[in-house]
Amino acid sequence: MRRIRSSLVGAAILLERADPRLCHYSPVHSATRRLPKRGFTMPTTVFAGSQANCRWTGRAWTEAEVVAMSADITERALDLTFERDIAGKLEDLASTGASAEWLTGFLTEAMSRELLPWQVGEAIAETVLENSHGVVIPWNTRRDERNPRASLPGADLVGISDEPEGCRLVFGEVKSSSDTSSPPGVVTGRSGIVQQLERLIDDETLRFSLIRWLFARVDDDAIGASFDEALAAFVSTCGSSVRLVGMLVRDTPANERDVNLRGRALGERVSAPGSVELHAMYMPRPMDRWVEWVAA
Repeated sequence: MRRIRSSLVGAAILLERADPRLCHYSPVHSATRRLPKRGFTMPTTVFAGSQANCRWTGRAWTEAEVVAMSADITERALDLTFERDIAGKLEDLASTGASAEWLTGFLTEAMSRELLPWQVGEAIAETVLENSHGVVIPWNTRRDERNPRASLPGADLVGISDEPEGCRLVFGEVKSSSDTSSPPGVVTGRSGIVQQLERLIDDETLRFSLIRWLFARVDDDAIGASFDEALAAFVSTCGSSVRLVGMLVRDTPANERDVNLRGRALGERVSAPGSVELHAMYMPRPMDRWVEWVAA
């Protein structure tokens, strides 16, 4: 798979070097490549808008709508399948009754189900992106944790999108907030969504770091083919073919001011085929009760 990626990107680099004016990309979809799509009913849109290359939406979720995707939220928040695979491997290696008994206690203590509200907010955002926005996030960042309660550095969202126009890299941020201000501090403040998306527009070192991180974690053939196409598009468009996404998860009434003013400014900073999206999601429970959806 890596040899294929190298050849695709190498061809695009040679094209760009031959003539910088050829920084464009016409995708040719593989007949066998198809990213997984699950899908569920999205809630009613309460506001939407666009400016240049940015669009924004706001959706207010009902309790039933969130509960309907609680299994996906739980899988994403706890990385259940992966952790069960690890536990199964350890259980296979327990060759005596004493070791098996010790292992049962060890796993009971070690496989923590404790989550913070912002971790549930990230799981909600990722679940919505994967099920309803044509995005695949192939690696659960819970696997990168050294401290279970620490927020990892770098972009929250790193994946691939499969759209009619072709595949693109997806980079983005998720913020959760119960701040009653509109927009809340997690959108406009230092290290907020806007600042983080601006870094993803301007910081080439950061973007390369994310590509490298994703390169090391894509091992599925179908997703790998989509990643190849996204990389080729990125190089052939001189780095503009990136889908930037900001996800705001709130427990307050819907308010377009949460995202529209910043969306207008961001839209002017991105060149097609690149784009920016800001999605505000309004939850029916207070933020400190979001963990109950995982328990459900």
